[in-house]
Amino acid sequence: MEFDELIKKRRSCRAFKPEPVTEDQLQAIVTAGQWAPSPLNEQPFEFISVTDPTVKAQIQKTGIEAKQMIVDNNGPAWVKKYPMNFIGESPLILVVVFNPNKGGLGSYFGQPHGALQSTSACIQNMLLKAADLGLDSLWFTFFNPGSLKTVLDIPAELDIAGAILIGTPAMGAKAPPRRTPKIHRDRFTKEK
Repeated sequence: MEFDELIKKRRSCRAFKPEPVTEDQLQAIVTAGQWAPSPLNEQPFEFISVTDPTVKAQIQKTGIEAKQMIVDNNGPAWVKKYPMNFIGESPLILVVVFNPNKGGLGSYFGQPHGALQSTSACIQNMLLKAADLGLDSLWFTFFNPGSLKTVLDIPAELDIAGAILIGTPAMGAKAPPRRTPKIHRDRFTKEK
């Protein structure tokens, strides 16, 4: 598959077939993530592979908690209707954690986000590899991080970059339209 085609094929999926993600597929996806750039090659990311239905239900519960927190705090109206059942129905949830102290030299210049940035690049690689393998995915961040850390025994010093839901899509998803890129030349210019 051509690279441009692969980028456009990757979709955010919320409906999966029940068939499992194989160990070979999991390894290929994680390996793709490991090849992401990172400051000083620190590779600050680690992965928690979740397939146990009980643990997936607990992860789903953290999403429901986050949803209720947003509703209770007068968040966007659409959140109240947002379904969460697809979390537990995902064949694989790959939770990506990272060490925020492994962000390279940027912290000396007031740019302490290197670890999150490299972990985001890692996740993008994994999403693309999943698409390359005929799978769809969803980079899910709609959860209560404190609760998710408790559910998965994640050490306090690590942060969560996301929970990646991965599986065979139950139906095709249409790509939403993209905006025209805003390219500034030589300096940032405000639109008039």
